[in-house]
Amino acid sequence: MEFLADGGLWEPQQLSITMPGFRLYLISLLLCQHFYLVANANERQIPLQQVDADFEVTTSSDWIVSSVVGDFRIRIEQLAPGESAQPSTDSIAFLEERMKLCPISRNLPDNVIKNIHLSALA
Repeated sequence: MEFLADGGLWEPQQLSITMPGFRLYLISLLLCQHFYLVANANERQIPLQQVDADFEVTTSSDWIVSSVVGDFRIRIEQLAPGESAQPSTDSIAFLEERMKLCPISRNLPDNVIKNIHLSALA
């Protein structure tokens, strides 16, 4: 996980006791999305091998969240050599909708743009 530092460079995010609360909030938002993805994939018996994500949060100059855009990519475990069980379009849509139920996302004001996208990698 990286964050865009004041100098305009991406830096690794290191959890610490002195981390600003807003950064903890952003990590919580991302982890809530991830948890809902993994839990619901497990419920649908979709064997996740890997999850990658680009998660962009835009704020005003006074740190009020204006948009949350998440692009999650999943890779499914192979069932047998050379065979992979790609989830159906309906399963992907189901997981996307469930991710939107994450309590932290749901508690964002209605005027915040929220766009979560999920795709399966071959």
